Amino acid sequence: MNDQQRSFAIQTFIATLILNGILLGLIYYYGGNLIEPILLFGAGGVISLILWLVIVFTGNRLIAETARAAASIQRTTPPAREPMRAVTPPKPEPKPEPKPAPPLPALPSDAPAIQMLAILQRKGRLIDFLQENLSGYDDAQIGAAVRTIHAGCREALLEHVTLEPIYSDGEGSQVTVDAGFDANAVRLVGNVTGQPPFRGTLVHRGWRVTKLDLPRQTSDKEKVIAPAEVEI
Repeated sequence: MNDQQRSFAIQTFIATLILNGILLGLIYYYGGNLIEPILLFGAGGVISLILWLVIVFTGNRLIAETARAAASIQRTTPPAREPMRAVTPPKPEPKPEPKPAPPLPALPSDAPAIQMLAILQRKGRLIDFLQENLSGYDDAQIGAAVRTIHAGCREALLEHVTLEPIYSDGEGSQVTVDAGFDANAVRLVGNVTGQPPFRGTLVHRGWRVTKLDLPRQTSDKEKVIAPAEVEI
């Protein structure tokens, strides 16, 4: 018997005694001359005990069934789920602003090249010589013409362009090409393997322009190298 059943038995026992006592008191008050008191109260006590036992037995069964039903419901009832919390989506990271494209380099002006060709043409007739068909001339004629062209073109270079050799050594000498060399200034030829420094024979000293002094032009759109000459 658990605590709940024990408490129910005590409470019903007290209630049964009180009710039967009141009932026996009424019976004795109104009909006490007809029934012996000992017999009356003895029968009342037996009836009270039987009634109490019936109430306790019935009540304990109901309490036990109620407890089993509650336990079954508790086993079959899923645990209460926690309320779903609203999930705040992460804020998208701001996209970096695209970097502006670097400005395209300006197209080089063709004016200096045209000027240089015009100077070589004026001083040494270089364009005429290069455009001439030399198949109809012998070597002696070509050699005489080349001497004049060479002198005029050399004079033009000395007047407007300052040059210096990339290597000051004489051609045919042994030179060393160190690591980190400028590939625009030094071209390796032959069987090139491994990593610098390289040791090799200087085939050509190379040239670089250190100063260019061309006459100022009023317009860089003029593309005439040499004007046509018409004798009147």
